Amino acid sequence: MGPASSRLERAVWASALAGIAVAAGTWAWRREPAFRSAVGDVFGVAERAFDRCMPVGAPPASGPVRLTTCRGTDRGRDPWLEPGAHGPGLEALAGLSPDLEERRWAWEDVNTVPIVRWDGDTRIVKPGARGRMLSVRFAADLNRALAMERAFGYDIDRAVIRYRDDDELAAKRASLDGVLARHGVLRRRADDGDVLAPDYEWMIAASLDDVRPLARAIVDDARRRGARDLRDQFGALASFVQELRYGVSPEVGDGKHRFGLSMPLWALATGTGDCDTRAVLLAALARSIGLCDVHLVRDADHAHMFAAAAIPVRKDDLIVRPEGRTLVLVETTDHWPIGRVASRTHRERLQTVFLEPAAVTAAAATQPPRPPRPIAMRGPQTAPAPRTSARSTPAR
Repeated sequence: MGPASSRLERAVWASALAGIAVAAGTWAWRREPAFRSAVGDVFGVAERAFDRCMPVGAPPASGPVRLTTCRGTDRGRDPWLEPGAHGPGLEALAGLSPDLEERRWAWEDVNTVPIVRWDGDTRIVKPGARGRMLSVRFAADLNRALAMERAFGYDIDRAVIRYRDDDELAAKRASLDGVLARHGVLRRRADDGDVLAPDYEWMIAASLDDVRPLARAIVDDARRRGARDLRDQFGALASFVQELRYGVSPEVGDGKHRFGLSMPLWALATGTGDCDTRAVLLAALARSIGLCDVHLVRDADHAHMFAAAAIPVRKDDLIVRPEGRTLVLVETTDHWPIGRVASRTHRERLQTVFLEPAAVTAAAATQPPRPPRPIAMRGPQTAPAPRTSARSTPAR
């Protein structure tokens, strides 16, 4: 072997050993305060500069957000313990004066439109056929809706954990959990660390009294116009939710992160909601009058959410079977009949988020929801297709 080859081998080995040394030093620096202190004494490095938690960046528009945690020697006050760190909670509702503004909705219940056949994602209906027309009035308390929206969500800069050892980390997790619980936020363990996610159960339970008069009015009107069974009555609630404007509800100007969600009462006050806001609203409406169990179904990327209801199943319904239960899938963002969703839906990637039963007890309402479970959906696995409308097309 020539001198040039020997020098090259020595250079490669030296580079490899240097890389290993750097990696080991970086690991020790991050994990061992004593090591940092020793290095700081030698090189005069200011240790506190390395104790700062680096931000996780802008949170995603929807889905869980990584919780910033960092190990060091910072002994500063925990930011979530500052007075009003995440704004007022639901206790602010007690001292409000009502500010009622009447809302009126009139809509066609898409579930009662006679359908001849489906052409992909487009329904073909009988010429001139109409569904059941429904209308309802609702007095929205704008002050209460605004206060509930402000109670939900958290300030990202005040959800940061600094700790010195594992015992302190456990204690601070419990402390932060207690504060976030007042604002409808849950902490969960993930493969790459702690994440924060919306507490759907908190959102629904906090809204039951406020949405109950509206749910009763919708079902009563549906019954007067011919709705007799559970599926017809639930269909009236679902078609009402579909009637809201699609979009993100207006921000309330407090800078808090809400995972792209809004509280049910705020969605009603503004007449606006996206897929997950509408799904939560539908679950709250159904549970508020004990009509039927409704759970949430989302895709693995947190890009879309459906509802799934324990109602009678009809032919050609798309159903989900989480843990052996049979639930009918409900699209809340467009005028789809219950049991139908767009063919582009990746069925094998759906997950269910279980909520409490419609006849919820006070004790059960305080329990956190179970983690999402993969679900099985009946029907053939089809390739994703371009999204088309579920609009009615008269048969020729």
